[in-house]
Amino acid sequence: MRKKLEPGGELPPGWQKKIARGEVLDRELYLMSRDLPEDLLGRLPRSLDGTSLRQIDDRIFRVMDATNTILDVFYLATGQ
Repeated sequence: MRKKLEPGGELPPGWQKKIARGEVLDRELYLMSRDLPEDLLGRLPRSLDGTSLRQIDDRIFRVMDATNTILDVFYLATGQ
């Protein structure tokens, strides 16, 4: 699955459904996610205590750190 997350790859549909509000983020997906660049952090709502913002592909999601529950999902515009 790591190859799917390399530039130009997309998550399989089954995994995309797991990155949704209210879902508990799978450990493998969490480990494949990355921190956001500073320029994106400034454009998003402020992080709540006990949460973090992560990114996979064009999805940015806020995760409750203690439970890995997804609180919010944001989609990046591709500019196409």
